[in-house]
Parts: sequence; C-alpha cells; structure tokens
Amino acid sequence: MKIDILKEVLRYGIGGMFIIAAILKLISIDDFEIYVYSFDVFNFLLTTLFSRLLIAGELVLGLMLIFKMCYKFAWRATLSVQILFTLFLIYVMIFRNDSNCHCFGQLVELSPLESIIKNVVVIGGLFLIKTTRLQDYKTTSKFVGLRKVLLIAAVIIPFVVTPMDSVYKMIYSSEKEISSVDFYETLDKVVKMDFVDNDIVFDSVSAFETKGDKIVAVVSSGCKYCRLGVKKLSLMMKNNDISPDNVNVFIWGSRDGILNFREETMTEGCSYWHIMPHEAIDITLGRFPTFIILKEKEIVNISDFRDIDESFFLNSEL
Repeated sequence: MKIDILKEVLRYGIGGMFIIAAILKLISIDDFEIYVYSFDVFNFLLTTLFSRLLIAGELVLGLMLIFKMCYKFAWRATLSVQILFTLFLIYVMIFRNDSNCHCFGQLVELSPLESIIKNVVVIGGLFLIKTTRLQDYKTTSKFVGLRKVLLIAAVIIPFVVTPMDSVYKMIYSSEKEISSVDFYETLDKVVKMDFVDNDIVFDSVSAFETKGDKIVAVVSSGCKYCRLGVKKLSLMMKNNDISPDNVNVFIWGSRDGILNFREETMTEGCSYWHIMPHEAIDITLGRFPTFIILKEKEIVNISDFRDIDESFFLNSEL
C-alpha cells in the first residue's frame, strides 16, 4: 500500500510539473514564441499557433495524469512527448549554443543538459507509475463533468489569456501613426554609433542616408518589448534572407544598456544611431518600439511590437 501511495505522489508530481511548465511558458509567451521562431520551421503566424498548442498540450497531459483520465493513453502520450523533447534537446545541445531551453519559460532557466537530466528522471518516474492498483477517477469521481470542463479550458486558456498577434491585429487594426514631421527632422540629428572593442564611438560626421529602402526601429535600450521586437525583427530578416545592411536602430539609453541591447537582439550587422529621448517620444507618440519602412525617404509602412510579421517586408526591396 505504501508503494501505491508513493506512485500516486509521483503521478501528481509529474502531472503538476507539466502544468507548471505550461504556465511558465504562458507567462513569458513572447520570449517562448521568439525562441521557437529562431528554429526557422514555421513563419511567425504559425509559430504563435504552434507555441500555444504546445502549451495547451502540456496542460492537458498534466490534467489527464492527475485525474487519471484515459490513463493508458495519457501515460503513453507523456512518455512519447518526453522522449521527443529529449531528442530535441540533444539536437539543441550539439548544434546550438542556447543557455535556456525555455522548457520552463524565461522565469526558470534550464540549460539543454539540465533539462535532459530532468527528462531522464521523469521518464524513469513514468515507468514506475505505468500501472496502479488504485481505481481510475472515471469510475470513482463525482466530478466527471468538471474534469471535462478543465480539459476544454486547458485548450482554450493559452489562446484567450495571451491572444495570438494575428488576433491582436484584427481587434486593433487601426492604422499606426507617427509624427512624420518630427521623424524627418530627426533624420538630420541622429548620430552614428560605431562599436569598437566593446565600446561605443560616436561618429558625428556620417549622416543618415535616405536613399533606397530602409527599416528604422525607434527603441529604448531599457524597454523589454523593444528588445523582444528588435530580436523578432532580426530573426525575421535572417529567416527570410534579408540583409541587415539597411536596418537602422534609432536608440537611446546608457552605454552598457545599448551594448547589451545590440548583443541580445543579435543586430551586430545593423546600423545604430543615437537619438535623444524626447525626439524618440515625439516621433513615436510614446509607443515603443516603432518600426518604419522608408522607400526613397517616403514612409510606406509603420508597425509595432504586436503586429510586426513577415508581411511588414512586403513591397520593399530590402
């Protein structure tokens, strides 16, 4: 009987781990989406869908294990998922240099190796709870309807709590605005930034060149969504074979903040320009980040963090 109780505790623990992992991914969904997108398997729209389906799957498996719903199926599915995750992590460990596998989102960082060890332990635990003498909840619980509601909620929650960016675009489809007067005036005021030996050198001679198609990102180095937005932009360009040569980051912030921003967003190939805070606020009307496409100095597209995707580059020759 003690062994049966230990098995039950272990089953609750594994099911709870899946639920916690899903919740932590959901809390930092933007980071998780960008991490998934970095593998260049789907476009960004499908990436946002896949990310939420994965979170929903973890929630469902966790609940099925805890409530012993279709237990044989739940056990096999959980084992298969753990094996697939482990194979994926082995690939990441060999071919990439990721410090966080995002198995528990951004809040709890685990390296691929640490997560592989965790998965091996979980797989061992799954074999221990493959069979149980205690009756299935299906025949003993009076709350069958409640469990079904929880499963349905587990599928819906990732799409309701954190709607996909495409849903955001449909709801808030109003045209993005900037102060074009302030923007054009600022083009003559921004100062080129060169990066030498992990330091910033200001080049007051170079002027912003408006010829051709260009992307301008107006950001603050201390803004979380500026970092995520520019990182998303950087990955979109990489995944779509777009050169970073015509990407210009108008940024303000501390020296260390700008250096960290450039490294974290993987934009070493982009041009950086220093902009004064009040100028950035005047241009963007206080909305950061703001992305602008210039075509021969004419503003042809404006986007923000939520609605930037591959369509942002349409009709440009970047």
